[in-house]
Amino acid sequence: MDSGCTQHMTGDSRMFTSLSGNVEDYDKITFSDISKGKVEGLGKIEISSEYSISNVLLVDSLNFNLLSVGQLCDLGFQCLFEPNEVIVSKIDGGEEVFKGFRHNNLYLIDFNSKKANLQACLFSKNSMGWLWHRRLAHDLVRGLKDITFEKDKLCSAYQAGKQVANTHPSKTFMSTSRPLELLHMDLFGPTTYTSIGGNNYGFVIVDDFSRYTWVYFLEDKTEVAHVFSKFAKRAQNEFNTSIVKIRSDNGREFDNSNIE
Repeated sequence: MDSGCTQHMTGDSRMFTSLSGNVEDYDKITFSDISKGKVEGLGKIEISSEYSISNVLLVDSLNFNLLSVGQLCDLGFQCLFEPNEVIVSKIDGGEEVFKGFRHNNLYLIDFNSKKANLQACLFSKNSMGWLWHRRLAHDLVRGLKDITFEKDKLCSAYQAGKQVANTHPSKTFMSTSRPLELLHMDLFGPTTYTSIGGNNYGFVIVDDFSRYTWVYFLEDKTEVAHVFSKFAKRAQNEFNTSIVKIRSDNGREFDNSNIE
């Protein structure tokens, strides 16, 4: 927070959810060292899923985010600066809006803090269109009667939902040297529909060295231990070697007490 700052401002354009370049009415900003910064935009910054700060200037060469005390007072707020904190409250009624803390002789506001009460008229609440967008499980709301929808920001749920994990790089070396040294096993089911033979589960075994795959269909997952026991005897006889390790998802059907 800055008592000498005439308007909310930042130098980071990435913070804005909407930004206008129509700033002919704004002159250059003069800093405390008499240097000047060009006003490049005016917009809105989202600080939560429901609230945002309006009338924020984008200023070139500004390395800090400044919240104007004067602009807060013009909106009907009062600021009480104490030795370790600053308290912003409404003039009418004295209701506390949010708190800041003192650090290196500066009063800072962290809007990610749970202590901040964001329900204040300083922030412009989302439109009814965005409200119904969330109520309808983030479905389209354009065309709804009496609802005006303006796409003035990105939906945080969409951003999170469309994120994908980076692919794991392919292995450039073999971790096994012979068949049956390592077996990968998994069980899927119960399936939506029962097979003609009355089976509801699929038991898959993959040999890490040869990538050979065996699939067994089971009526119940309790059959895993019996099926694997028969498989192990036959596979070890065919390959004339023993099984060293198995790898699974630690399901109860692969418990050591069930599979020996």
